[in-house]
Amino acid sequence: VIGQIGLAETLQILIGCDHTEDKGMELAKRIEGLFKQRCAEFKQNIKLNFGVYYTPAENLCFTAMKNFKKKYGEIPNVSDRDYFTNSIHVPVWHKIDPFTKIDIESQLTGYSNAGCITYIELPESCMHNPEAVETLIHYAMEKDIPYFAINFPINACANEDCEEPIYDPAIECCPKCGCDKIKKLGRITGYLSTTVEHFNHGKQQEFKDRAKHTY
Repeated sequence: VIGQIGLAETLQILIGCDHTEDKGMELAKRIEGLFKQRCAEFKQNIKLNFGVYYTPAENLCFTAMKNFKKKYGEIPNVSDRDYFTNSIHVPVWHKIDPFTKIDIESQLTGYSNAGCITYIELPESCMHNPEAVETLIHYAMEKDIPYFAINFPINACANEDCEEPIYDPAIECCPKCGCDKIKKLGRITGYLSTTVEHFNHGKQQEFKDRAKHTY
């Protein structure tokens, strides 16, 4: 498997924009097409099952960036953060709606034959709006997204006598009992976690930088 990260940063270095712009997407398709083609050649010539993996790079997103900075320094929109963007994802700080994010990433997921994911980040739970969830899932299916995820915070009061679910992540005190200790659960690189502290610094920053995809 050949994993890759940092498409957005690669495009910034080469042409000064990422794949949220038309000229960036045009080059992105050429790059991803080359990955897929080379894997097919390796598979044919070596008789092993090569594939392109759009990895979340849980540790590499930070360590690769740290090494990049040592060699090339800090470059705007490339190495001015402590992490590389996951695979072919839209950079997490871009403020776009979920349909646009799906539109962009769906143009590239077909180049991966070893695994990929497209996710959207919502500001709160949709449990009281299942129609919205269905709309998003159906839209991703129509765009032929092979693996789709919806991220949202899952918070609750930490008071054992209460444990009131809290759907608005901005709430810092339980509306039922007034407790100011809130258990916060979020999805990071595929895992539900109550804290980001056990992830490396780059992944912590990436999680904090995530813009919400609202419409």
